[in-house]
Amino acid sequence: MSPESTFARKLTALIDSARADEGAPHSYRELSAAIDRAGGPAMSPAYLQQLATGKRVNPKIHYVEALARLFGVPITYFFEDQEAQPVGEAKLMAMRAQELSPQGRRQVMDLLELVERYERAEREQPGERR
Repeated sequence: MSPESTFARKLTALIDSARADEGAPHSYRELSAAIDRAGGPAMSPAYLQQLATGKRVNPKIHYVEALARLFGVPITYFFEDQEAQPVGEAKLMAMRAQELSPQGRRQVMDLLELVERYERAEREQPGERR
């Protein structure tokens, strides 16, 4: 599989995951506006569509960085050799955690542990409210 095809597949997987997580489809126009709101660079809806369909290949690095920021994934997501797969919420969380400092990752783990304990207690005492 060519690198261009892989980039398009990975971008499409992110777009599809965002649609699934939010419950509403995101148009290329909405994605373009979100990139603008996050500080750019300017990417037209048509350009985003061409990247996602593989009609445009080899985007400049600042476009790749903007897409990685928008979807909350490390920039390496687009360059890894793994086949693109739908990115679930848990995997997105893990990919975003890779960008954190060791202290930040520890804090996230502590929060996850607290939430897990709370939910476990809720399951064990289903009738009681806190």
